[in-house]
Amino acid sequence: MANRMVTPISAPQRGCLLVATPQLEDPNFRRSVVLLLDHGAEGSLGVILNRPSDISSEQVLPGWVEGRGISSRCFFGGPVQTNALVALVPTSATWSGLTAVTEGIALLDIDEELDVAQEEENVCLYLGYSGWSQGQLQVELDEGAWWVFDSEPDDLISDPFDCWSRVLSRQSSPARLIAFHPDHSYLN
Repeated sequence: MANRMVTPISAPQRGCLLVATPQLEDPNFRRSVVLLLDHGAEGSLGVILNRPSDISSEQVLPGWVEGRGISSRCFFGGPVQTNALVALVPTSATWSGLTAVTEGIALLDIDEELDVAQEEENVCLYLGYSGWSQGQLQVELDEGAWWVFDSEPDDLISDPFDCWSRVLSRQSSPARLIAFHPDHSYLN
């Protein structure tokens, strides 16, 4: 395939990032960065890290955030089951009910009781998720729609508006050359 600039640097696995290549035009995933929460023989599941939502966390979980000093953010996690809620926190958090996704990022069971020591942690809420059936993600990787990169703990809590460029710019592969490519270069 002559139009592929970069091949994936690793196979997809739980905790890695799927970074949309410029040829991925699907509006749900254009210039998206997806954190894979699960990847196996039955398929893959993740959340888009860089699609902030206009919906407030108070609208999603009334009373849960209020008065707790929690700086939660609400994102569009993907086009699948947009009424489902996924909560992620840095693993440095002291919340109970955490399940590690990576060394630096964990799933939070929002049904667990919160205590005073946990009030200042960052919480990211995702409405919906991104999902691929068995073999579907591999087909998309083979077509050149995604690059696979390692995640870093700061990917969860950094500015979502420059996430795509930031993840690409830290790569040692030729993908870093795309990091600041104009969104619509054909208009220049």
